[in-house]
Amino acid sequence: MHDHGIAAYATKILRMTAKINEPLKAREERVWRDVARFLSVAPRLLDEDLQRGADISLSEYAALLHLSEAEAGHLRVRELADLAELSGSHMTRVVDALTRARLVTKSRNPEDGRGIDVQITKAGLKRLRDAYPIHLASVRSRIMNQVEPRQLSCFGDVMAAIVKGIEGSPEGH
Repeated sequence: MHDHGIAAYATKILRMTAKINEPLKAREERVWRDVARFLSVAPRLLDEDLQRGADISLSEYAALLHLSEAEAGHLRVRELADLAELSGSHMTRVVDALTRARLVTKSRNPEDGRGIDVQITKAGLKRLRDAYPIHLASVRSRIMNQVEPRQLSCFGDVMAAIVKGIEGSPEGH
């Protein structure tokens, strides 16, 4: 019985590997190309709308948003980078720009003295509040209004399944 379980598992792995290496069907290829285009174009357009309407980048907006929601009132740069889905070096540049604009403050972490904690300022909260309507209009017009209301739940389920698959599998496999 134990050997049967191992054999069934091996068969399942072989089928998965074969499926991974199988060329995309025409419909799958069209869907993939649309997804790839969306991933490329949507962040750029959302960023352009925020820059034009609120003089803030999408990365800066994301940083301010996550800082405004932080339970402790601050986040380490690495935590902020993870939440905003940015590299550590990119987030460091974003935090430096926000610090120069007096939208956040930086301080050494008092517990270990190595990490940098970032806290949003009152000016940062105001900038976030002022940018919110621009970002909302951009998200609605560029993304949400392109999906029929009756399809929104399905769209959300598909996106959640993709995210779960990407985050839950080692190196995307």
